[in-house]
Amino acid sequence: MNDLTISNLQTVFPSLNAPEKGQMEQPKESFGDYMKQSLKEVNRELVDADQAIEDLTTGRNKDIHGTMIAMQKAEVSFELVMQVRNKLVSAYDEIRKMSI
Repeated sequence: MNDLTISNLQTVFPSLNAPEKGQMEQPKESFGDYMKQSLKEVNRELVDADQAIEDLTTGRNKDIHGTMIAMQKAEVSFELVMQVRNKLVSAYDEIRKMSI
């Protein structure tokens, strides 16, 4: 009796969108493009948080909870970007230290 495992199922049900053998699938988006898009989103969240703070202080908006949520989203997004930057700098330093 055959065991049904994931590897056996892959031969039974090949993916419809899988590239043919010997053919590599090209990435749709480069890492640089992904990072640019991520930075734009973080910037948008920071601008939204600043706008929410301004609206709250001027009295145009009285939703303090929404303002606090916008501020936290912006803060977490910014911290994530900073950690990714730190990891990239660290990786660059490690590569630079390698001997050729």
